[in-house]
Amino acid sequence: MKFYPFNDGDTFATFRNITGKVTQEIQSLDNEYVLKASITELENYYINNVTINPLILHSDQYYIENQSGTDIDVSHDFRRAVFPGERAIVRGTRLDIAVPYEGENILWKIRPSTFSVSGYPEIEVRDDTIVITISFPDDSASPESLKADINRKITSLAEAVRHLSHDVDNHNNTAPQLIKSALLQKRQLAESTTGVVSALGIPIKRREKPLSYTAPIKHRESPVSKPRVQTETYKPEPVLSEDEYQHILEVMRSMSLVIERNPAAFSSLDEEAIRTHFLLQLNGHYNGTAIGETFNASGKTDILIRVDNRNIFIAECKFWRGVKTFNEAIDQLLGYLSWRDTKCALLVFNKTKDSSSIRQKMHDTMTARPEHKKTVLFNPHGDARYIFVKEADPGREIIITTQLYDMPITDNSVTQADDSTSVKG
Repeated sequence: MKFYPFNDGDTFATFRNITGKVTQEIQSLDNEYVLKASITELENYYINNVTINPLILHSDQYYIENQSGTDIDVSHDFRRAVFPGERAIVRGTRLDIAVPYEGENILWKIRPSTFSVSGYPEIEVRDDTIVITISFPDDSASPESLKADINRKITSLAEAVRHLSHDVDNHNNTAPQLIKSALLQKRQLAESTTGVVSALGIPIKRREKPLSYTAPIKHRESPVSKPRVQTETYKPEPVLSEDEYQHILEVMRSMSLVIERNPAAFSSLDEEAIRTHFLLQLNGHYNGTAIGETFNASGKTDILIRVDNRNIFIAECKFWRGVKTFNEAIDQLLGYLSWRDTKCALLVFNKTKDSSSIRQKMHDTMTARPEHKKTVLFNPHGDARYIFVKEADPGREIIITTQLYDMPITDNSVTQADDSTSVKG
């Protein structure tokens, strides 16, 4: 169906309504669901629901989709000798001009903040093209004027799309923070309410089945599914503060200077011996709470801090031997029991003299993992930080920081061969 575009409502009110509906759904979430869900997955899900794909009009790729004969009323053509009140019909040609586009097709109806008061040409909107119809009398066809008319119409549409894209970009830049704030407020409210109910000391009979939630009305199909959570009752768990986590990372990071100043001492050491040096540094700050070679149900880790016999901080120390071995180290790290909020580190020792390439391979491997939910930081010349959620442990976030340490190489050292140069998603 044909219509005149950019004529319904305006971007400010439309986009505010989209964000408002999603915010209302966040406010209506069950408290226990919010407390048990991964905050990163919740952010990804709801930010995706308010993010809008802008229109992109490929105005240089238009083509004639259809050509047919038609009757044209020339009664108002002052160049023709037509008496007032008389209707004059001549034979003409109709051209359907198709122009490819990308983005949300509903945007063709919304008026941008900057628009032409003279309006826009009538169009038909399809999934990936719009169609403009041009008709002209056969007895006065002019290729130059016809081409100019087509270009004028497409240019006016392209200009409107440009203004609309600016509005969409502004929305996409500001909406995520609104969603994060709404989720933070909801989580704080849920924590407060749960604390009040727990203080009553009254037994609660739980539902046999977990609560279900109605998906929000979306302006498009979402590729991100709503986060799953565990079915058991939510209980507050120990959390390693962000400040302490950063301090631990900084203590370990300072080891690069120790290694650099003592190349002879580190050139022949294996992972266990190097690990001992890191333990000495950590125990100097944390009074021996970091323990080496501690076993749990999935095996042993290299450096960890435990609370109530469960790991709250875990670090793995591995030489770089390629993507396959790096993936195995990640599997090992993810295999350990953890609290809901577990902070980890993956320390990689490099003897290849190609730090930039190794960091990129590490990053590609981390982001290709199915557990990867968010890249918090990626420094091509330093640390990287990621948030993982395991399929078998929904709602529990694992924060992993990767650190690369260049190790000295002596004449007798053998550089480990890279077992893989590609990452499979």
